[in-house]
Amino acid sequence: MFDNRTSYFNVQGNKASFKQNIKLFQSLRAKLQQAKSKSKEPIRGQLKTLKRFEDVIDEPQMQQRAVTTQKKLTHLIEEQEQRQEEINPMRYNLMQLLVLMGKKEHYFDKLGKDEFKLIRVGQRSKESVDEHIQKIKKFLSNKVRYKYRTSFKMQFQIQLDLLKYVPKKKSMTIKNSQRDYEIDEDEDTSKKKKISARGYQDFSNWKKKNNVAQNQKVFIITNGYHALRDSLLERNWAENEDAYSPFFDLKWTCGLRSDDFLNLMDFQQINHFDSNQCLCSKFGLARNMRCIPNWESFFPRCYDLGDLVDFSDFIEDFKISKIHSILMEFDQNQSINQNKKVLPEPHEETEHKNTLRLKDFKNITIRAMEEKPQTFIINFRERFKIRLCIMILNRVVCSLGSMVKNILKDEFPFVHPGEWLQLMRDPENAKDVQINEQIEMILKANGYEDQEGDKFIQKYGSQIKDLLKQLNRNPQNSLQGTRNIWIVKPEYSSRGRGIKCLDDLNQILDTVNKETMNYVAMKYIENPLIIKNRKFDIRQWVLVTELVPLKIYFYNECYIRFSAEEFDIDQFQNKFAHLTNNAIAKHSQKFYESDIKGNMWTQEEFQQYLVEQYGWDVFAEKIQSKLKEIVVNSLKCCCDQMKNRRRSFEVYGYDFMIDEQFNTWLIEVNMSPSSDTTTPVTAQIIPKMLEDIMKVVVDNQSKTKKKVGGFQLIYNSDTKLQ
Repeated sequence: MFDNRTSYFNVQGNKASFKQNIKLFQSLRAKLQQAKSKSKEPIRGQLKTLKRFEDVIDEPQMQQRAVTTQKKLTHLIEEQEQRQEEINPMRYNLMQLLVLMGKKEHYFDKLGKDEFKLIRVGQRSKESVDEHIQKIKKFLSNKVRYKYRTSFKMQFQIQLDLLKYVPKKKSMTIKNSQRDYEIDEDEDTSKKKKISARGYQDFSNWKKKNNVAQNQKVFIITNGYHALRDSLLERNWAENEDAYSPFFDLKWTCGLRSDDFLNLMDFQQINHFDSNQCLCSKFGLARNMRCIPNWESFFPRCYDLGDLVDFSDFIEDFKISKIHSILMEFDQNQSINQNKKVLPEPHEETEHKNTLRLKDFKNITIRAMEEKPQTFIINFRERFKIRLCIMILNRVVCSLGSMVKNILKDEFPFVHPGEWLQLMRDPENAKDVQINEQIEMILKANGYEDQEGDKFIQKYGSQIKDLLKQLNRNPQNSLQGTRNIWIVKPEYSSRGRGIKCLDDLNQILDTVNKETMNYVAMKYIENPLIIKNRKFDIRQWVLVTELVPLKIYFYNECYIRFSAEEFDIDQFQNKFAHLTNNAIAKHSQKFYESDIKGNMWTQEEFQQYLVEQYGWDVFAEKIQSKLKEIVVNSLKCCCDQMKNRRRSFEVYGYDFMIDEQFNTWLIEVNMSPSSDTTTPVTAQIIPKMLEDIMKVVVDNQSKTKKKVGGFQLIYNSDTKLQ
């Protein structure tokens, strides 16, 4: 009745596939009409083949469900025709995610064995299907630890319905559990809030009880910030030490919940905007930066691995980047080994001892080849991989018209699972590859030139260079190296906790699947600018005093944070060499051995070094202007998603990195950036910066002449100041 090759779970957006499904349901209805007078058992047996309409009790219910699904598919075809231009080629369809990859890419739980038998696996046997089902179910045992922050598109909705998975219900369950977790406080905290709430409207009585003058301002500060406390005390403010008290004129805290904003009085100042996760969370930043034109020039590719669509894009991006890195490495090696050395002719007296003959073939092992490396440039296995990489990248750089045709033919993703398996296959486990390599070794040892390798380079070398040249047009190519490293970060962690640098897809999937938290994956900058053999980043403070109109202040002094150990791209799992956060670096045994005191520089030291090293003021002429541009664009993109409040303000810690071409890259944005003064640089800069914040948000409230200290107003949406 049904063709085993039909993909019933095609969600690619292929119009033809959906029409096939409609015809399938129409034929089903026709058979039902013909079988009215016959026994119902054969009909139910046929329905079990589809199994998407399981739990059908009688014929009317079955007909109604078929009609409903047909309407959904018809509506989907119309929607796809309207949105054809929006089709994203970098998509895995559900069939490939669930079956062909066979890993953790699919996020549904509690799916029974019978429901999985719906999935057609080509011409596989029943035993193969059962084995594959068990493998998939093993990875689906984790209980939907990925949060769906956006609703699924229509093309996913049908499959979710058929799998008895209700995303809206699941999303509500997750949201409710998060809300319960957020409001789950200990008894002491609840008591304090209740006691404080009783006298919420009687601020003057509180001042009398605490011997505070009626005209005296009151502040609350939590989690340190001693320099800020001293600054307010010098202004004759009084401190309220009760962190949960509602009596204050200004409150400085590390974070607030949305409910806390509801209890604020109009005159009260707070150092946060509501709903700032769109900028300060890792998944929020990843989504919103992609809304900015030319984001590829300043923000590394970043994917929210808790989102089905983002996860699909990451899988495809990882594979394309890996193929790109293979060709880059090949091109670099050929450039280095242009002058290939030819094996010398063997001496006549020792020729019979040194010459390998075909009869010795069985005695040659892979280990022997590794112990005695040969001089031929490229073996059979490598030639195959390079040709396959060229073929795949030609799809990536094809014209838009060709790309659309490939999409409509369902020839995407760019890297088919079978091709990926070939590229990642270990040659030592492939007997046919071993044989070819051994034959080539025998020929080479007997004095033959690697003519096939030479012809291969002549034929494909120019194609590789052309492909790399086309890929270089993308600004993201500045991040690319020969290792294809990605940074995997927990979404809600800080101070470098839980961050890993990985270059293996299976390791990334294992990391994501084992933990209970969500992750994002960001492309690692493989060719960063290095100073004194160390990697570094830039911490820049930004102050926003209003969202409507948007007012952005840029602090005139940043500081540079260095890694604790020397940079080595091959040792990318050494966090002390690749992560620059001081909270991580201080735990390295080499932290105090560096000639960079405290592993930090001031902006002046950094600027002077670049002038001495490169002969021009790189920071002033290129880097700083780019920092300001990125800050303005990021806040303009996110400000509409935050809730404006007249007396709110916020300080953000922007982290940037510089590559070897002096391109500036935004890494993340931190709310409540660290105010630790544990190094000479931070002890010098941070107290001054906190004092300048008070000049902007406190002193300017009552004075005509505006004091801004070291802050510069770089954007005001009222005046279009830039």
